[in-house]
Amino acid sequence: MRFEMYTWPHYIIIVAPIIISYFLIKVMKGKDSKKQHLVGKIMAIILVLVLVIRNIYNFSKGNPISDLIPLQLCHLSAWLLVPGAILTQNKYLSLIAITLSLPAGYISLVFADPLVNYRSLFEVSAICYVILHEFIVIGALYLMFIYRPKFNFNDFIKSFAILAVYFLITIVINNIFINNGVPSFYFYSVLPEPGTPLETFYNWGVNYHVLGMTINPIYNILVLVIGTAIMLSIYKVYIIIQKNRSSCNGVDLKV
Repeated sequence: MRFEMYTWPHYIIIVAPIIISYFLIKVMKGKDSKKQHLVGKIMAIILVLVLVIRNIYNFSKGNPISDLIPLQLCHLSAWLLVPGAILTQNKYLSLIAITLSLPAGYISLVFADPLVNYRSLFEVSAICYVILHEFIVIGALYLMFIYRPKFNFNDFIKSFAILAVYFLITIVINNIFINNGVPSFYFYSVLPEPGTPLETFYNWGVNYHVLGMTINPIYNILVLVIGTAIMLSIYKVYIIIQKNRSSCNGVDLKV
């Protein structure tokens, strides 16, 4: 079965993580912290395992090296941000997982254009794409409502600063790959994901060539502004939820 955007299989993919998260959180809320953490660890293992399977399969298919190095945002979320937040209970990883991995993972399910390129929705890479993004969303929501990490605005600023530096680094990394004829979309800092709203922002800007690198300042600024707005919005919503649940005891997070 070939995937088509906004057909019933796509709608199932979109609503599935919300429904699964709702029932999973509802069931696990009444359990003790050890059982809650066990479920969290299982999700973390699934994310890492599926990413490994995806990369082994894509390597066997001869995909470019940039596709195999897991520095793309959702791939980073699958092996570091969401599993790292669950397994280490670090507040900075938790903050980034909730405010960035969650919306990025869900947007990738809503705008699932990469799935159109596969011959079948049951191809290994397509299955891995769906499972990875579903579990990024489920894992981040589980983190949000079961672990309930505590952080403040200073933590948000520090986390965003880390991401901003990483964004700038990916501009260099992407240019190195692209200059050597290898497509590279880390953080979409140089080229946008085809078929997504990022293409519009990219077209609004102009490419400049500086020190052997291609830079689109307008596009970069827009991506950062929108990323900041999304992260800040979810942060504010999360803080409101935390205040409303102040009487509940969450899992203490380590720095």
